[in-house]
Amino acid sequence: MPALTVLFDGRCALCRASVARAQRFDSRRRIEFLDLHDPSTSRRFPSVRPEEAMQASVAVDGAGRIYRGSDAWARIGRELPGWKAVAWILLLPGVRWIAGRVYAAIASNRYRWNKDACADGSCATHLGKPRG
Repeated sequence: MPALTVLFDGRCALCRASVARAQRFDSRRRIEFLDLHDPSTSRRFPSVRPEEAMQASVAVDGAGRIYRGSDAWARIGRELPGWKAVAWILLLPGVRWIAGRVYAAIASNRYRWNKDACADGSCATHLGKPRG
């Protein structure tokens, strides 16, 4: 059983690349990464609202505690060899506030910065534009 389950937007190329990077470091398989669009996600994690998970990555630990955004990535870092120092730095007062703002800016623009992946119109919902 993994120590942490991370729900991420599997339709987002930036999110998928971030997950792939983290998985390369997770030699002990301490983290389960789960696409929030997977039908099993809402059954397994009914306390996580999909619309909130679309705003920021969500990490759920074995005790059911929920972490969001940069806090989720700090928690991910605590599980990965070589990332622990970065994880603790992200949680320092001041740094945590800045990390949260930077994460929010990146998350809210992730589809704008990846227009090639959105060429089929699948990102229109995220960009605030109607499809078609």
